[in-house]
Amino acid sequence: MIKVSEVEERVLGYIEEHKDEMIRFLRDLVRIDTQVPPGLNYDLICDVLADKFVGLGCEVCIHDAPEKYMELSGAGFIGLEGPRSNVVARYPGKPGKPVLHISAHIDTAAIQEEGWTMDPFGGEITSDNPYGRSASDRGGGYIWGRGVADDKGELVSMIYALQAIHELGIKLEGDLILTGNCDEEIGGVAGLGYLMREGLVKADYGVQWDGGLTGIGLAAQGRTRFLVRTRGMSYHGQLPILGVNAIEKMSKINVALNDYWRGVLLKRQKAVPGIELGSALREKGIDKLTAMLNIGTIKGGVQGATVPDLCEEEVLRGMIPGETFEEVREEFVSVIEGVKAEDADLEYEVEVINSREGYVVSPKDPWALEARGIVEEVTGRTLPFTGTLASTDMNYQVNEGGMSCFNLGVGGPYSNGHRQDENASIDEIVDCTKIVALLYLRKLKVA
Repeated sequence: MIKVSEVEERVLGYIEEHKDEMIRFLRDLVRIDTQVPPGLNYDLICDVLADKFVGLGCEVCIHDAPEKYMELSGAGFIGLEGPRSNVVARYPGKPGKPVLHISAHIDTAAIQEEGWTMDPFGGEITSDNPYGRSASDRGGGYIWGRGVADDKGELVSMIYALQAIHELGIKLEGDLILTGNCDEEIGGVAGLGYLMREGLVKADYGVQWDGGLTGIGLAAQGRTRFLVRTRGMSYHGQLPILGVNAIEKMSKINVALNDYWRGVLLKRQKAVPGIELGSALREKGIDKLTAMLNIGTIKGGVQGATVPDLCEEEVLRGMIPGETFEEVREEFVSVIEGVKAEDADLEYEVEVINSREGYVVSPKDPWALEARGIVEEVTGRTLPFTGTLASTDMNYQVNEGGMSCFNLGVGGPYSNGHRQDENASIDEIVDCTKIVALLYLRKLKVA
């Protein structure tokens, strides 16, 4: 039984009554292809969202990140195209009152070419789900398509929570800022990173409306994506002794990087009391935030009968909170320099594709505790505070914005995030809409 005021009861009732409209709007958003890379159609979806926000009484602006942010994102290497558009909507309250920022991202993970049984742009609805069941499932069915759980379902829920408040004529004391920001899936540099670093969004409290309805996120790691090149000298493949093999040189670097990861980084940990990591990590014996390294791509050579003169790879370095970009880059280069000390012929280059640092919010944070109480009121479940070895756009809200913040959203193991047949429970989307509406009403108060 939800313990709510009369005003809150009206808002929650409105949300229930308009859930079909909400799902129709979600289907419209899913049909806009915003997978990244390349990240096309950000301008198109921002126009759709802006029109909706204007109709709800918001002050709205679309901000396109300038070229330097494309470069900082590693646009050439990742393969980015199109304007990096971000929509910022402000629902004005009174000056001097708390400001709340809710962030959801407009981009989606890339779509696999094979393995989908549902149209990734279809927004189809079914009554059941062969991949599992949401804890919120009350028989409302499931919607399918790329982004329904990550993160377009969240976009819709934060909008319809505001629509309920606006159309019922309820005034808020403080300002509410809603952003639909781009490129979260590749680091968010030209998205929320741009908005925060340029001072286009400032608030006292934040919610990263992205995650799942299985835990309230308070901690995440940072990451730096490196591009490493080795150079050699081409020669006939049957006379390799007269050439310099760039792949062979990269292999030596990778042996050193693997030793560095296994021998050094896995021992570099940060305890987060009161915050749980995922069960899969705990089964591997990892219950603390832990530095990581992944060699993600490698390419080089033209054919087997030619000594390759160039090899190139991408390496992702997971950073525990407290590690800075400068420290991580210096240490990474020092590992390669150690290889060069043993091989005078090694020629290499290191470039930074993009970077963002980690964070930890205290599980005693009043805003996080208030959120957990609201989730329990709506769902009847007490969610744990959680952490991740990945990173999210909340990095920017905490580190650049200085906000008290947490992350939450639509989805769980059943929803196939980033995988084929992504889906979301319609009842869970409704629950998330109710949760975020109560966050608006209680943090910003009713005028």
